[in-house]
Amino acid sequence: MALPDQLRTGQPYPLKALVGFGMNYRMWPDSEGFKESLDNLDLVVNTDIFMTDTCRHADIVLPACTSLERMELRAYGPRYVMLSQPVIPALYESKSAVDMIFELAKRICPEDDLFAKGYEGCIDWILEPSGITVSELKKHPGGMPVPHPLPVKDRKYEGGAATPSGKIEFQSTVLEKYGEKPGFESLPVYTPPRNSPDGNPDLARDYPLVLNAGSRLPMFIHSRANHLTWTQNLRPNHPAADIHPDDAIRHGIRQDDAIRLATPHGAIQVKANLTRMVLPGVVHMYHGSSLADANSLFDKDYLDPLSGFPGYKSALCRIEKIKEDQA
Repeated sequence: MALPDQLRTGQPYPLKALVGFGMNYRMWPDSEGFKESLDNLDLVVNTDIFMTDTCRHADIVLPACTSLERMELRAYGPRYVMLSQPVIPALYESKSAVDMIFELAKRICPEDDLFAKGYEGCIDWILEPSGITVSELKKHPGGMPVPHPLPVKDRKYEGGAATPSGKIEFQSTVLEKYGEKPGFESLPVYTPPRNSPDGNPDLARDYPLVLNAGSRLPMFIHSRANHLTWTQNLRPNHPAADIHPDDAIRHGIRQDDAIRLATPHGAIQVKANLTRMVLPGVVHMYHGSSLADANSLFDKDYLDPLSGFPGYKSALCRIEKIKEDQA
């Protein structure tokens, strides 16, 4: 979450170029601000299967192949491992992200002996303690049991907890040094989100609804697959905010009405989807849409004080019906 701010400010040191693998600027809060930061770099390289919105802001786009066109090491717990094989060769000029990394490594650190062995050589190095090799895995396309699996400890607590005291701590000795700073309390306490009816009642007077943009629709994976016709057909093909019918009545909104969804940071225009799947007082807006980016409604500094995760499920917002002459 600190990357966009470092791109803007150059602190603690300036960044001039960025290489991304499937990078998606819409996954950050204040996504439009992050996009502007990318545009200020001297060089942006991105890899992806499709020409995404982020790729359109890159100086160089490297075409990645799909999982059906690449080899991949897969481990299932400590006891079973397989090396999936490509169904077809990589099409056109595409390559796997791993191949791109190793090609870069040849030029950036040619003295590295391990990278010089290539992808399969590195897999052999990773698997060396297990006694398995790439050549052996290729003989078992469905995978194989690990001949020397690491022992699984059933009673992990008997060796002590991974805390400074070695005990299960109800009061964190790690957080004690921060005192009672909000969000860093050593004892578990509930602190209302900074932008919530309880945490900021003054703001809630103008923005009385809670916005949840942190969950996703089951047929989409963040911003992936929402451009496919068959997944789009599972829901009307337009950005929509889920609103409880009681809230819709109070705002004079009906199904598929054009509405303005606004936070103190910005606003987007979407359609209303009335559903009892959301609680009264809550608006759910799925993220990742290039037509109405919900993450653009969140300030870049609205982060959990301890984990740094954006408050995608706890912002304040308001909705209003857009008149026909304004739609």
